[in-house]
Amino acid sequence: MTTDISDDTTTSGDSGDDATSPLTKRAEAFCAAYARRPHGADAAREAGYGAADPARQASRLLIRPEIRARIAELSAAWGDQRAELAGGLTGKLEPVYDAALADGDLDTVLQTVELQARIQGLVHGGATIRPRSRAPAPKEPDWPPFEEVLATLA
Repeated sequence: MTTDISDDTTTSGDSGDDATSPLTKRAEAFCAAYARRPHGADAAREAGYGAADPARQASRLLIRPEIRARIAELSAAWGDQRAELAGGLTGKLEPVYDAALADGDLDTVLQTVELQARIQGLVHGGATIRPRSRAPAPKEPDWPPFEEVLATLA
């Protein structure tokens, strides 16, 4: 089994967009992918490292100080951009929240708050901050009155 590690060192003319960067284009792509979503194997695949063992390749990259430093730089920039985007999206939900609150529509109020919390990263996965809606109670059969049933039998 071979693991693709041929692009772990800088080669002349392949130092990425920043001329002062000690990283290869592929290592830089790994850092950018990892900064967006910190999952090593996915970042290695996205950067174009061999598909044979991306987790091992990510591990090899993540032990390098220059890789960790670049990820920290990119993560900070991505975090600022993400916060700005999240703020804009949650701001767009404020009129929905205000209208629902004015109408007394508590379900929409809670849905809006939950969506804002998800956008901000405070609620994940299947977690919810509002109660799950319950199925309506089964409807009783529409039987005729007992007296009518007796009258039809007589």
